[in-house]
Amino acid sequence: MLLKTDSHHARKVLKHVLIVLIAAFLALLIGGMAGMALGGQNPFRFFDPATWQHVFSFWH
Repeated sequence: MLLKTDSHHARKVLKHVLIVLIAAFLALLIGGMAGMALGGQNPFRFFDPATWQHVFSFWH
């Protein structure tokens, strides 16, 4: 009985973690596209590899 309860709890926690990760990913996409649009650029430029090279250049 204890193992079934622990397994159910673990599944429930993993489900919530997955939902949070998906929500964070969607927020990143929407926020990035909105930021590009507010900056006067094409929102789909957020997906351009040159944009990400520029972002990652700050870390080196």
